[in-house]
Formats: sequence, structure tokens, C-alpha cells
Amino acid sequence: MRPALLGLLAGALAASAWAVDPQIEQRGRQEEQRACVPCHSLRLVESQRLPAPAWSKELDKMQRWGAMIKDRQLLLDYLSQEYPETKPVPQPERSGDGTKGSAQTH
Repeated sequence: MRPALLGLLAGALAASAWAVDPQIEQRGRQEEQRACVPCHSLRLVESQRLPAPAWSKELDKMQRWGAMIKDRQLLLDYLSQEYPETKPVPQPERSGDGTKGSAQTH
């Protein structure tokens, strides 16, 4: 197999490994907005990369501090699938002159 083809296949496999179940993604993003955004920017949440047990501990801590999490399991599944420790943190966008561009939000 050609190296270029191998690279494409490896990239496709990596992308599929980070794919989130569409139902969990939609409902989980809504729960993230509802439960996390009152106290945190999405940038803070989305910059984290944790395994599921660590996300669970974070949710426990946030609930102790007063977070109102309506569907804990959904939020845990979403965070664990969307922001696992194996997924690289995206680099901030930069403008043509090398300065940071505007922050993207969902």
C-alpha cells in the first residue's frame, strides 16, 4: 500500500475513534450548556481531556459546588466521548499576522 493511502486510512480511523454518538452529542451538548455554562466558558470545558473516571470526579466536584446537573449519566457520556484523554486539544486559531483570532464557541 502507498504511504499516502496509509496516511489517509490512519487519519480516517483516528477520526472515527473520536466520533461521538449523534444522539449523545446533541443531548449532551444541551446538558453541557445547561449545567456547565452558567459557571464556565465552553472554552474551559472543551480544553480538558480526561478519561471517564476523571470526568466523573469532575462532575461530582461540580455538584458539590452547586452545579445543577439534570442528567448526570448523559453529561458524563458526552464529556467522556467528546473530550477523551486520547483526543488532541485543538490549537487556537490565528490570524494571518500570527496573532490569536477570535475564540470560537458552539
